[in-house]
Amino acid sequence: NVWYCTFRSAISHGDPSSGVIGSIVVIRSVDLIQWHEIARFHLDGVDLRDPKLTVAPNEIRVYAVAGEISDAGILQYRTASWRSADGLTWSEPKQMCPGYIFWRPRWHEGKFYVPAYLRRPDYCGVDLLVSENGDDWRLHSTPVPPTTVEAETLWANECDLLFLPEGRSLLFARRNQGIGEPNPVNKALGGFRRGYVGLSDSGSMSAWKSINEDLYFHAPATLFHRGKIYLAGRDMVRLKDGATETCRLWTFDLKAGFSELAHFKTHGDCSYPGIVAVNDHELAVSYYSCHEGMTAYFDKPGKSDIYLARVPIRD
Repeated sequence: NVWYCTFRSAISHGDPSSGVIGSIVVIRSVDLIQWHEIARFHLDGVDLRDPKLTVAPNEIRVYAVAGEISDAGILQYRTASWRSADGLTWSEPKQMCPGYIFWRPRWHEGKFYVPAYLRRPDYCGVDLLVSENGDDWRLHSTPVPPTTVEAETLWANECDLLFLPEGRSLLFARRNQGIGEPNPVNKALGGFRRGYVGLSDSGSMSAWKSINEDLYFHAPATLFHRGKIYLAGRDMVRLKDGATETCRLWTFDLKAGFSELAHFKTHGDCSYPGIVAVNDHELAVSYYSCHEGMTAYFDKPGKSDIYLARVPIRD
């Protein structure tokens, strides 16, 4: 096997509005121990972030969020992608879908699908887009529009789509408090709310229903492996003087809900994992964390590291 990992490289979490421009790095390994950089993507004046790998027949792709300041001084987003037939030589970038922030494009039964969130004034919801070639996308459905709960408008954004047997699909989405005052219970967590898990019973993925809103998570990364559903993502740890982010791995059952499988040593700005099966009895989870360095947050330079955890699993 050959393993790939991709991540953003920049002096901080910041974006063009704070003078920060990020590049995308792709590394690969044959043993999950030694890693070598094979590509580094950048676009002049464009901040690249949140890259995702997508494997399709005869090629591998990297999709990344591309942000730049418009002539009117507004930060605008679209998606950029690169493709490779051998994992070593990469195409020129292809830019697409202004306004949308892609999260995890996936190949499924001859098509590309991506849950992408759309930001516009007083709105942030998740649309499901579909493409035959991975470059030209069209709207398929809207799994998570903004909703109002306890006088708060909740916005969905970071999300992942998981295909299950018998034509069913799951969508996991982070939710933030968008408009209105946050419920006091959530103020300690910055107004963030529990994530959304939606189910589509039909292979058409045109209708969605909520089946679970119990777990706080960001940056979901999912895997269906040997009949089980896994979710890796960011949670919060409450401290005496507030709270901090951390990275966890859960199993998910459609009826029983979430059960924690692993809690990774993380602190500060962290998580945003990737997850793959190494074999029948082991998963690999990649993530970043600042706990061994200085938090690189917004326009403040600092240091974060990329980690890989190998997690044993049982039947």
